[in-house]
Amino acid sequence: MKAKLYDIVTYFWYKILKRPIRLKCTFDSRNKNARFTVIFLHGIAATSSTWRPTINLFLKDTGLKNFRFVTVDLLGFGKSPRANWLKYDYEEYNRALFKTIKHLHIKNPIVLVGHSMGSLIAANFAAEHPEKISRLILVSPPVLKPSEAAKLPDKFYQKSYGTLPKIAEDPIIKTLANFVQKVSSFRAEYLKTIAFERSMKNIVLNHKNYQLFKKLTIPTTIIHGRFDPLVLQANLNDIAKANPDFIKLEQVTAQHDISPSKRDKIKVALKGFLEHETI
Repeated sequence: MKAKLYDIVTYFWYKILKRPIRLKCTFDSRNKNARFTVIFLHGIAATSSTWRPTINLFLKDTGLKNFRFVTVDLLGFGKSPRANWLKYDYEEYNRALFKTIKHLHIKNPIVLVGHSMGSLIAANFAAEHPEKISRLILVSPPVLKPSEAAKLPDKFYQKSYGTLPKIAEDPIIKTLANFVQKVSSFRAEYLKTIAFERSMKNIVLNHKNYQLFKKLTIPTTIIHGRFDPLVLQANLNDIAKANPDFIKLEQVTAQHDISPSKRDKIKVALKGFLEHETI
């Protein structure tokens, strides 16, 4: 009953009255002296809390004192709108992020840092609004080729990630998921939501992602874990070779989540922006 009432109220507010949908800002360092603003986007079945350990670490680093750090919850996750009438496609994510950036009154160059699905949304937003974004740092982007997307039902990728909603009722899977979410960004409660299902279909499994990455014209650092079961390393290698002027691929010994080695790479990339002042 509460879900239906929420859908009715939000539909009236956002669709009928056309109020802007914004993402919930969960942290803003509000650095008045910042030269750059860094917005962190989390992955699917997660929230902005994914980035909290990273933010805590970066705030203690005096070498990053010139950055303003912002975290947001993506549509359907955390404290952002999660109505079932939403499509959870690139158009809606882009529009919500655009409105959020405007609401934050950001005056300096913006760096988008995305993890997993958040990295796909960051790349798509930058491609649609290159005037808004100066740099991209993409961690563990699950990019599939169109041919792979067409054969996906037979792939391990689909079985290990895309079918999670179908097996969420299994007691063993539930127990495993509850354990996994304690040590990762994954939140089991999102598996059966419309937001998860539609975001998986429209964002993560979108067959246009591969070509979009090959044509990116925003300076981009991709950080990939060598033992990541959800990301095809060969595809990232191909993208980096096809777009060497704008994409730099960094590989670390890690899996899918944001490990200390990935945080170090993000930190190095951010400090590099300051040193070269090309942002």
